[in-house]
Amino acid sequence: MILLIIIIVCAISFIMPFKINASNFTFNPEYIKIQYAGNLGLVSVGTGKYINNKKATIDFNYGYLPALVHNARVHTFALKSTYQSREISLRTIKSRVYVGAALAYSITRNTYLKMPDKLPLNYYAQNAVHLEPFVGAKVLLPTQNQCLRKWAFYSEIGTVDYKLFYKIQNKCIDFCDLWNICFGIWVQFK
Repeated sequence: MILLIIIIVCAISFIMPFKINASNFTFNPEYIKIQYAGNLGLVSVGTGKYINNKKATIDFNYGYLPALVHNARVHTFALKSTYQSREISLRTIKSRVYVGAALAYSITRNTYLKMPDKLPLNYYAQNAVHLEPFVGAKVLLPTQNQCLRKWAFYSEIGTVDYKLFYKIQNKCIDFCDLWNICFGIWVQFK
């Protein structure tokens, strides 16, 4: 139900674009995306725009991980940015490789921006905000639809800052345990 509401809100943002003005930055959403897995939740939705002459993107995302999957319900809000490589074309199909990072804030019963007083001082770090670097590939597919400008399938391989820290600190962590993968659909409207 929550996911349906978020999808509707993202769709409405394209019908009636909103503007956020902060030091000459205007946010008019240009695309939406729906993602499965990754570090944003089991399912996430986002809306974003191109910046820097379409060489980069920035999106706002909401992800949800139900308790049935992880024994704790998690809501994640993320600001995600990417740097796009040049497009590679094969007839009517185009592809792009990109790198990026997300700054994610997760909310569940055991995440904290400031650790509770009952825990030892400086023993634990905050666990609610994380940096999540990734590399991805997008396959842009042709469309004849009058409403769509572009659409694509994408996949990303990423990690989370604390996993990298633990790998450096503890050599026993397997390299494969650092990584996650996600798949998604990206749609740009006219």
